[in-house]
Amino acid sequence: MNLRLLLALSLLLNLTGCGYFNYQTTEKGKFGGDLEVRWVKPNQFIFLPAQNNPFYFERNGKRIQPKAMYTDGGSIPQLIWNVPGYSPWGYAPAYIIHDWIFVAHHCQDPDDGEYSFNESATILSEGIKTLMENKVAPKSYFTHYTISKAVESKIAENYWDDKKYKDDGKCTVRLDKYLIEPTLITVIRGEDLN
Repeated sequence: MNLRLLLALSLLLNLTGCGYFNYQTTEKGKFGGDLEVRWVKPNQFIFLPAQNNPFYFERNGKRIQPKAMYTDGGSIPQLIWNVPGYSPWGYAPAYIIHDWIFVAHHCQDPDDGEYSFNESATILSEGIKTLMENKVAPKSYFTHYTISKAVESKIAENYWDDKKYKDDGKCTVRLDKYLIEPTLITVIRGEDLN
């Protein structure tokens, strides 16, 4: 057997084992409310809280309820968007919650701005596991693990620590900034995620 193939197989088995352990030790949460995303321009969207039934993720008895924000879904490199499990919208509810934690941190939101970088990564992992366990998304220990590790990376931490987000005026969503009303992409009912 080729040494490269043996090394690749060994690496894959190690990642799968790590993925299984990571998945088993991740808690499951609960999604609720209506998730509404509107298209603004290519690769830029706005999450708007539903008036009557706002979207949320509940973990450890506490609700995380995003406010209006700009989002790109999951910050997945475009090069791998066609790989199963790595679409920027494949785990949209979890990505929206994670994006909100990021925005809340940068914009010093009084309700959700206290989460740490490590907690933000844990919350994303919990959201993805919740979708997988509820059979809303395909269950994959490997995908869960690789996305979890990506959001724990030094690159992700540098984005977390970057102060330009607030300076760029992204803390305030302005619908009047665009010539046309943003186009509704989807509304996902929270009860369909559980």
